[in-house]
Amino acid sequence: GRAGSPPPADEPETPLPAAASAPRPPTPGPTDVSVPSGPTPPPAGPAAPAETAHSPRDETDDTSAARGWMWAHSLLRFDPPLPPPTRSAEEAPALLAWMLERDPVIPNNLELLETIHAGCFREGPGARVGYQQHLLLQIADDLLLHPTRDTLETHLALLAAGYRRAAGLYHAAKPDGEAERNAMLWQMASIASRLRVEGWVFRTRYGAAAGTSRPRRPRASRPSAD
Repeated sequence: GRAGSPPPADEPETPLPAAASAPRPPTPGPTDVSVPSGPTPPPAGPAAPAETAHSPRDETDDTSAARGWMWAHSLLRFDPPLPPPTRSAEEAPALLAWMLERDPVIPNNLELLETIHAGCFREGPGARVGYQQHLLLQIADDLLLHPTRDTLETHLALLAAGYRRAAGLYHAAKPDGEAERNAMLWQMASIASRLRVEGWVFRTRYGAAAGTSRPRRPRASRPSAD
């Protein structure tokens, strides 16, 4: 397959890779994992070699945060080949199948993703489904819970924040903390895929790309001077 590119959280501005296989930038870790790098990902091609790992010490926090923002934003940008129009949760399985086959950005190293998923979910409901099935359940929940333009766009912005947070935690994990790192890889890959699929649903429904700006929170009222 191609060589290639995880639930929302408050937004610590830290970046880096998504787990899977698709075209793009430097990827950390010992396995073939990667993320979209920048607004114009290269077209998918035959398998490419794993890229050189980046040490978080090689870049400043500001640079790392800016890069994480760019990666999250690129997950919501679509260039040809464009997926088929998709408006509902019922259509999401066909969209995901199309993307895994043809989209140049979505995490698509299924062998790696299934292995990571199995390692993270050894018991409970998650252990009874595979990576793709788990992802489709998340996407269906997201689309059903956020049926309007405003709610879906806010949800996508929170997903982007969660993606950057998981990437930061991945790089903060100890090199020998395989279970912790795999948990972050699952989050990065699943969040990246949710952003990709749900971002296209947003674009199909509303004719525009969703933004990834941080949702505004209401300011606390100032105490009275009396």
